[in-house]
Amino acid sequence: MKALVFNGPRDIRYESYADPELRTANSAILKVESCSICGSDLHMYHGAHIGNTEYSADAPKFCCGHEFIGEVVETGSDVHTFKVGDKVLAAGGTGCGNCPQCLVGDVLACREATAFGIGPTLQGGQAEFVNVPNADATLYSTDGLTTEQSLLLTDGMATAYFGLTRAEPQPGGTVAVIGLGPIGLIAVELALLLGASRVFAIDPVASRRDMAAALGAEVYAPGSDLTAQIMDATGRVGVQSVFEASGAKGAINSVLPLVARQGTASFIGIPEPDDALPLPLILFKNVTVRGGICEVQNMWPHLVPLVQSGRIKSAGLFSHSFDLSEGAEAYKLFDSRDEGVIKLRIDVN
Repeated sequence: MKALVFNGPRDIRYESYADPELRTANSAILKVESCSICGSDLHMYHGAHIGNTEYSADAPKFCCGHEFIGEVVETGSDVHTFKVGDKVLAAGGTGCGNCPQCLVGDVLACREATAFGIGPTLQGGQAEFVNVPNADATLYSTDGLTTEQSLLLTDGMATAYFGLTRAEPQPGGTVAVIGLGPIGLIAVELALLLGASRVFAIDPVASRRDMAAALGAEVYAPGSDLTAQIMDATGRVGVQSVFEASGAKGAINSVLPLVARQGTASFIGIPEPDDALPLPLILFKNVTVRGGICEVQNMWPHLVPLVQSGRIKSAGLFSHSFDLSEGAEAYKLFDSRDEGVIKLRIDVN
């Protein structure tokens, strides 16, 4: 098959790769129809870190990508929910499906839990075909969903809901969203849907701020006067719920100064190993701090009805489209963060 293969920092190649095989009886093989690039994929692209894994020139080759949808073309004997021909989306990561943690739906507690396409353990879906273990729990039917809605539900929309709700937005309360990529923009829409009276949206890219403003947010560019601006806007109180959706060092560092006393901060951007938070601000402001990786599967019951009913629009997030053979160019454009670049759709023909 053909796939987008990590060959080292800033070296994603469209090349031949071994066809996937069913690894376990609870696995399924998908013929991928569309996929997309996540902001966390850029950590690999930059030769940085995801957790303790460093993506240097010496890192092994693997198929990239954890956001993909497609058609089931083969199933193992222990797959009972899906059959050949079903159109499905896949959660961005999964567990073994057999351990006690997986059996009660706590996928991240599985010792084998990992994301697709961040290393050779679980090959990714920016490819013509992909093996999906724990298929009954990892796949979801795309009936009633558009291609772009389905791609967002593989990770981005679920992570936005997970991260935002862990910041405990309250009806009538205030929310700040730092980082207005696809996750941040969805979080702005969700915050207003959940009843926030004011949403402050922060990003250095003007076109992204414009999209947030169109959703109803009050927008700001990051900078040395950001904290003063937000404090002035909130009557020197600060923001009750702050959601960091970037992972950039500057975004991480800007969170705690904005949080109100007894407020809540939620972090989902992938940090580098030396990123840290100032404990005095947490302690003396009585701030609740949460961070975590989203269990995508557990977000679907909350989100799919809202998407299908039109309550969540997530409109205009896919700014560019490519064929799989153009994957290297897609990564370069996504990394540029040029004006107008939000999220990229890659179709597999």
